[in-house]
Amino acid sequence: MKSPLLQCLLLGLTLLISLQSPAVGAEAESYKGKVVVIPVGEEDLIARARFEFMSRTLERCSQEGAEAVIFDLDTPGGLLWDTVDLMMNDLQKLKPRSFAFVNKRALSAGAMIAVATDGIYMAPTSTAGAATPIYGNAQEMGEAERAKMNSATMGMARAVAKRKGHDPRVIEAMIDMSRELKVGDLELDTKESILTLDAQEAVLKLDNGKPVFAKGIVDTLEEIKKAEGLKGSLVTAEPTGFESIAIWVTKYAALLILIGVAGGYLEMQTPGFGIPGFVSIAAFSLFFFGHYVAGSLVGQETAAVAALFVIGIILLIMELAVFPGLLVPGILGFLLVMVALVYTMSAWEMPPLPGTTPGEGESGNGFDIQIYAIGLRNFALGILGAGVVILAVFRFLPQTGPFQKLVLASAIDGGDALPKRQIVQVGDVGQTCSALRPYGTVQFGEERLEAMVEGGYLLNGTAVKVREIQGPKIIVEPLA
Repeated sequence: MKSPLLQCLLLGLTLLISLQSPAVGAEAESYKGKVVVIPVGEEDLIARARFEFMSRTLERCSQEGAEAVIFDLDTPGGLLWDTVDLMMNDLQKLKPRSFAFVNKRALSAGAMIAVATDGIYMAPTSTAGAATPIYGNAQEMGEAERAKMNSATMGMARAVAKRKGHDPRVIEAMIDMSRELKVGDLELDTKESILTLDAQEAVLKLDNGKPVFAKGIVDTLEEIKKAEGLKGSLVTAEPTGFESIAIWVTKYAALLILIGVAGGYLEMQTPGFGIPGFVSIAAFSLFFFGHYVAGSLVGQETAAVAALFVIGIILLIMELAVFPGLLVPGILGFLLVMVALVYTMSAWEMPPLPGTTPGEGESGNGFDIQIYAIGLRNFALGILGAGVVILAVFRFLPQTGPFQKLVLASAIDGGDALPKRQIVQVGDVGQTCSALRPYGTVQFGEERLEAMVEGGYLLNGTAVKVREIQGPKIIVEPLA
């Protein structure tokens, strides 16, 4: 077992768990008396880390005495339940006034954020609406599940809209196509469609004198300041260093899994502890750290997930280095690592509908795979990508000088350095004196040489013969 690898991994995870405040960094500019702009772009509402950033920004605005907050919206939508939490908690606790600038889209979750503010303004060529909930993978909901989801979403959106002075009929028509909306003789929405408004429709007056959706049409944020009598200077909220890391990590989680798995496996094929091991530790530490800062892991969850991951790694090391071919430690270790990584990426994605229990779908029983869809997708992409990288490394790089030094520079049994050049012939017979996974050491007469097997691995003590020689690479196969 490679104790340096395990010790470094444990150290990295221990440091991660011991972190008490994720928002560490240089002191930021005060928001006192300013109009804080929070940009919400195309991918911002599908990243949990971005919601955490917005939540912390709104809390700062209240604590530091900002004059107002403006959401600059250009989004096709995003995660429903994180949006609901932002609407019903963070925006309702906000002390400064809040506004939404639809510039150019506020669709789905974007429309729901807009109705949770005190005032909405539209750009001249903008649209808002289409807020009915859907699954992230576009899977169709059943009729009963759709009715329950729409009812719960409308109830929450309606409560927020009433509190902010907006007409709740509008957001209801954006969520449920069974709701209709008319302005005088003009029918904006029918039972065959979900309400989506353009700028001109959004500023029409309803029968109660309220605007359909927006107070006015403006070109710039400065025009909103003027219309609302705001005096403070505009300042755009920017993520801190750690928040930026969290946003990047949650977006490219599959890439970090690829690097971590490929680096760990390559490290197990080389003696001592080297570059692949450090790369693997760095990738997985960044993965867990980023999700911790993003809020995916909180409290005792962090320790539990880290424990699962470390136990899984230990079992995989036992399979590869101590009991090759036993399979049970490898399979169990792989499953534990998968559970830890997938849970970290997905546990927060979609809580159960009101009135259901966790894991309950339309049928009322069974495991709801939708909750973990993104995590499973990222894990699968990472594992497949790592497999491609590992195959490419063992297929092409062994013939290069740097990789020859990396693969096996000293005897695995702790003896003197192996001969770098030793002539053997195709058909020569030897015996493995270490496991070949796929590289290892083979005894040919009185000499020990580095060799490899293609398409699998061989146990220590296996009789082999030379099948092929490619430059410095000796390829062996089991002796029939």
